[in-house]
Formats: sequence, structure tokens, C-alpha cells
Amino acid sequence: MIVEHRGAKPAIDASATIALGAVISGDVAIGPHTVVLAGAIIAAQGAPVRIGERCVIIEHAVIWGAGMHPCTIANHVLIGPHCHVTGASIGPQCFIATGAAVFNGAALEEGTVVAIHAVVHISTHCPPSTLIAIGHIALGDPATIYPPDQAPAFHKAVAAVGFTKTVFGFKAKTLADPEAIKELCDRYARSLSRHQEDRVMEE
Repeated sequence: MIVEHRGAKPAIDASATIALGAVISGDVAIGPHTVVLAGAIIAAQGAPVRIGERCVIIEHAVIWGAGMHPCTIANHVLIGPHCHVTGASIGPQCFIATGAAVFNGAALEEGTVVAIHAVVHISTHCPPSTLIAIGHIALGDPATIYPPDQAPAFHKAVAAVGFTKTVFGFKAKTLADPEAIKELCDRYARSLSRHQEDRVMEE
């Protein structure tokens, strides 16, 4: 499904393959010979998405340009099933495995591998050929990689970076606060309600 959102229409190279059941919405450009499989969602949610050539976006991946953070994906990038890539810059020849997540303001340089269920958190810079192992979390510039058993240290570090400010545009000490969640939902609902005016384009 190709969707016009906020007056912007996706630009998809004629040689790209968009499988039935994929959704491409808004200010999105997809380059030559890229393949987007069923159930994948690529959406400009306030910022554009740019995908290069010969990329492979596998089933049920979600790729967003978000708020102040465009999403750019260079050539020859594989994004696995059930991945989330939001407002990040992905360099060439990167591999993002099943269930991995890459968040707002992150930058992955050439050859970075994000393994199964690994996370690259906000504003993180991964130098060339960085490996984030299965279930690990990368944070910082340059990235520090935290194993799962260091989650408490990671939570302190991400709080210092300012998660809610970077992702949602307001400052909160923690998301473990009902008022912070209320503010988050209010802001998201206002922003995402713009989808009421979407229009499915004829293919």
C-alpha cells in the first residue's frame, strides 16, 4: 500500500520490489533494486526516510523518520524481520538482525552488525565494523556496549543522555512516572492524528 501523508507521496524507483502487504507512507524515497517484503512499514512520521539501492527490508520491519530525526539507509543494507529503525542513519553494508532496534539520532557506520534482539540506543555512534552481540545494548559516542546483565548501569547512562527529550521532545527524569507517560501519549496522539488525512495512492 502506497500512502500520501501530509501531502507527500513516496518516490519508489521502478526497479524496486514492494511486496503485497507492505506499507510505504509519506516522504519516503526507495532506491534501485531494493526489496521491501510483506508486512514491512516504512513511514515518514514528521521526518523523511531515504533508502538506497539493493537493500533488503524483511517482513514486519518498521522504519520511521521521526520528529527531528530523518532516517537514512545507505546501499546494501539488510534489515531483518521485526526490526525497528527510527530516526537513525545507517551506513552501507550494515546488517540489522531479527528483532533488533536502532533509535533516534543513532549513526551506524559501514559494516556495523546489530545482532538478534540487540539495541542501538539514542544518539549512539557506532564506528565502522562495530558488532553489537545478541541481546546487547549500544549507547554513547563512541558506543559503549552493555551486556544484558549490566542493564542497571545502562539505564543510568540513557537517563543522562535524555531519552524523553531526544525521542518525544520533552524532559523527564524517568518514564517510570505516570505524568511523563501522560505527556508522552498526549504529544504522540496529537502528532499521529494527522494520519486521518492520509490517502491511498493508485498503484
